[in-house]
Amino acid sequence: MTEFRITHDIAQTHPDIRERLTTTTIEAINESSARSADDAARILRHKLGEIGVHISDSACLAAIERIRSGKQLRFEIEPAPEE
Repeated sequence: MTEFRITHDIAQTHPDIRERLTTTTIEAINESSARSADDAARILRHKLGEIGVHISDSACLAAIERIRSGKQLRFEIEPAPEE
């Protein structure tokens, strides 16, 4: 299972982040179902950015490919690194 790590500071800003991540990902997948994987990845990246989650193009593409192949994603929320 692919894990996407989301830092704790985002979780504090958005206390319902898991639900928002799931909802946003489902919306992006549904909106882009007839598009290429690359286009779908761009849509997912844009939608996640709208809720304050920034993810690389390659991670979005991996997520799209994983979902389209019938596999699940798990979002892992972890503490932000100390600066």
